[in-house]
Amino acid sequence: MKNAWPLLAAIALGGCAAPGTMEVMGTRPSYLPATTESVPNAAALQRRMWVPGLDADYVPQGLTSAGPHLFVSSYKPTPDLKANTGPCRVFRIEIATGKPAGHFDIPPGTCTHAGGLGHAGGGKLFLADTRAVFLIDVDRALATGTSAGASKMVKITGELRGSYAAFDGTHAWIGTWTKDQAKARMFRLDPRLFDEHDGQTVDHARALESIPVPLEAQGATFDKAGNLWVSASNSRWGRLYRLDRQGAVKAQYELPAGLEDLTIDDAGRLWGLSESGTRKYLAWDTKFPYLFQIDVARLK
Repeated sequence: MKNAWPLLAAIALGGCAAPGTMEVMGTRPSYLPATTESVPNAAALQRRMWVPGLDADYVPQGLTSAGPHLFVSSYKPTPDLKANTGPCRVFRIEIATGKPAGHFDIPPGTCTHAGGLGHAGGGKLFLADTRAVFLIDVDRALATGTSAGASKMVKITGELRGSYAAFDGTHAWIGTWTKDQAKARMFRLDPRLFDEHDGQTVDHARALESIPVPLEAQGATFDKAGNLWVSASNSRWGRLYRLDRQGAVKAQYELPAGLEDLTIDDAGRLWGLSESGTRKYLAWDTKFPYLFQIDVARLK
């Protein structure tokens, strides 16, 4: 389904040179001589930055924005690249330049995948791991290089799974990557959970609401008009969906394989990232390890 969106004109969108000729900001990984430029909807993938931490084997998962910065949560496959878990790190990047602007680690043993990020306002980041969610004081964590002593954590169980995360301006959301439609849902959580249950375990009974999402969902973000954008992917394809507030799909677009989380920056621009082209996934046909701005007006 490739429906037009009448609100596109209200979103600030930047232009750039044609794909394949544009300058990529940030640090190119030393191990990757070439990338895949013939990806779906390449013309809509405008400004690009190299995903941080590539030479150190980090695999990007979560994405959010706050003011002049993007934040990327990643894990380092451990003990080797075959692993799907490992130490977690959050990188901060300047939107204007693509340059690194600090990072911090999550204490070992508390985070293993760092699947999603959301900006909770007030200098706080909402980080979702597979079986835990964190509320992190960004300035304190960046100052020390660790979220230890700068965060609250709630363990999650039952139907709650932190494959990805989003924040709608009031509430936190987490969702599940799955191939089972009955389990493909996002859950709305009250941020007061961290004050009331810090260090404790909660299940889906604590969720304020849940809505259905597409299969193999990898990320989500709410735009300023209240639409929910959801990414989905595997090693062969990537898809971007626009959903209404009840979870009904209103539009669908093909994007690069390995598409992970999404975010809307302060200017209303949609961003995404792909884990393809990381060392862990070099065997994939697609190699597109970028953070990229998505010009939704050019999506087909």
